[in-house]
Amino acid sequence: MNKKTLYLIFNIAVWTPWGLACTLAPFLITDIIGVKSLHPSGETDMRAMYGGFQLAMGLMALHALVNPRFFRSFVYALGVIGSCLALSRTYGLFIDDSFTTYTLGVLGYELFAGISGLIWLYLLSGQTTSNKASG
Repeated sequence: MNKKTLYLIFNIAVWTPWGLACTLAPFLITDIIGVKSLHPSGETDMRAMYGGFQLAMGLMALHALVNPRFFRSFVYALGVIGSCLALSRTYGLFIDDSFTTYTLGVLGYELFAGISGLIWLYLLSGQTTSNKASG
């Protein structure tokens, strides 16, 4: 099994179950993340912004696993989204003084997602350049 396949399987395993849990049963995660809705529209927003977003990332990884030509699109999205999540969460750590195990753990994954996505893009751009040079 190659590195791309392992990377995609890992991302499917991280994003998809959490996305499904947040979509189907957001009440299961409210204590974990410390967010509780005050109105039914808040529940819907949690389903969409937590569940839908994370499920989409898992399904994008699955799509890239089944159709490798979409690997670059997946790592681009992961690099941009992971980096922005990590930057926003880091800002929140200091502004909100939210140094909890959950917040630090999620920040660690977001940093990994953003940086690894950007590294993959860099590696893929080198392959494209060498392919053009040899072709």
